[in-house]
Amino acid sequence: MGEFVLIFVLTLVILLVLVCFLSFGRAPAYRPSREEIRDILAGVMNRTTSVEAWDMFLGMPIIHDAELEQLRRRCISIHEGLDGEPAASGGMDGYLYDRAGRERIKRVLDELERIIRESPFTREF
Repeated sequence: MGEFVLIFVLTLVILLVLVCFLSFGRAPAYRPSREEIRDILAGVMNRTTSVEAWDMFLGMPIIHDAELEQLRRRCISIHEGLDGEPAASGGMDGYLYDRAGRERIKRVLDELERIIRESPFTREF
């Protein structure tokens, strides 16, 4: 009987902790800044972006910034060959894409840098 009570109390404590985590925690969200996305796109050019980081960028919608989401969708169309253009081919020697694919990503990077330059300066207090 004593073992049953001990297991019951231990299970109850674990469940209460789990309920607290689920009640007061928040769901993980992918909220990259414009500068982080700029670094990811620049990394495609200089071989510093990992395949995992690139796949995460392509696979997760960016709901907090409509302009970043539009650029992400352009990168998806480059990656998958949508909008009447062929898919970017895989690169060699550590590059994610071949030269033509990197040129297309470079145009997206240039657009993002223009957006960053023209965005108003804000500071959170």
